[in-house]
Amino acid sequence: MREPRPKRARFRPVESDLWSDRRRQPECPTGPAQDAGPETALKAVTSAPHRASPHAPPRAGGRAFTLVELLVSIAVLSIFVLVLSTLSEGTFRLWRGTASSVQMFDGARAAFDIMGKRLGQATLNTYLDYYDASWKRRVPGNSSFVPAEYARASDLHFLSGRNALVLGNATAHPAHGVFFFAPLGFTDNSAAYRDLPNLLNPTAYFVEFGDDAGTQPGFLQGKLPSRNRYRLVEVVQPSQNFTAYPKFTDGDDPSNDRDWITGTGGLAAATGAKHYLAENVIALVLRPELSERDALAISPGSKPWNPILASNGNYTYDSRASVAPTANAITARQFAQLPPLLRVVMVAVDETSAARVANGSTPPAVFDTSTLFVDPDQLDADLALLEQRLASNRIRYRVFNTVLPLRGAKWNR
Repeated sequence: MREPRPKRARFRPVESDLWSDRRRQPECPTGPAQDAGPETALKAVTSAPHRASPHAPPRAGGRAFTLVELLVSIAVLSIFVLVLSTLSEGTFRLWRGTASSVQMFDGARAAFDIMGKRLGQATLNTYLDYYDASWKRRVPGNSSFVPAEYARASDLHFLSGRNALVLGNATAHPAHGVFFFAPLGFTDNSAAYRDLPNLLNPTAYFVEFGDDAGTQPGFLQGKLPSRNRYRLVEVVQPSQNFTAYPKFTDGDDPSNDRDWITGTGGLAAATGAKHYLAENVIALVLRPELSERDALAISPGSKPWNPILASNGNYTYDSRASVAPTANAITARQFAQLPPLLRVVMVAVDETSAARVANGSTPPAVFDTSTLFVDPDQLDADLALLEQRLASNRIRYRVFNTVLPLRGAKWNR
């Protein structure tokens, strides 16, 4: 006999609180209320009581920021804005100063390159000529001339050194200058000489302090305030105004003739041929030098070898100095020949710094070089002193330094 199976207990799911809450909610009214439309039904559903689920996270109490917290937040934000504005202003000043300096120094660099290129074209056109027993050159009309020596001669001239010894007025013309001849072929817009590109031109470079009245166009003359600045001057005299050949009217040696520089019609007076290559160039220094081979040929076995080829301890190089063997040995070597090498140093400052230390028509004391660049042996030391002075006065500056070989130099002891 089969035993009866035990009855299984029916499983009855436990209703959750949410389901129980929903079942306990009153049902929507039926009958005539249903005919009231969907708006009445929606109002009935939404107005039913709602109980939050026990599994939902507890809601935070409604708490706002206190006054102290708001003040702290505003203070932090203000500090952030202040720091950001300070950084922005500093960046703008740096960019403006850098842009000004780059633009200004680009002009000085271009002027330095132009000067170097034309210095490399300097020539003397040296030849051999007769001298008498007292080392006087033969001159026209001297029937009593008796030749005794045969040596170098030139009708052209190369002169470099301190402007105070050449142009005078060291305040208006500080530091150094160089005066020479180069086949630039520059003429005064004359069609007759247009096809002669190798005509000689008297040329000069030096630093000058003064106003800019001469550079302003006619319609602005007297309407703008003048600016007194140091400037690098270039003078290129047209070939048709060539006055370099010495005058043989005195019947004497024309070796010391400088009329083509300082005389009537010379470079110093040729205002129409003068123009400014760059502004705020406060110093130009030129030191003639020898190569190592030439220096050792003069003083064999000297160590270290001395490259300086300047006379009288004042940077002067004069190709019209005395040729007599009794003269200074360096002076005699300079006669009628170019220096093989020329060290050129130029110091420029930016316009912002120049305007800050400007003192009207009086040159700023910080740019004074009257006691510097006097002894060629102290060139590097003097340059270091000038740089130290500029840096201590917060002057932005740039030093251009190079050694130029003069292609026309055929050095001979």
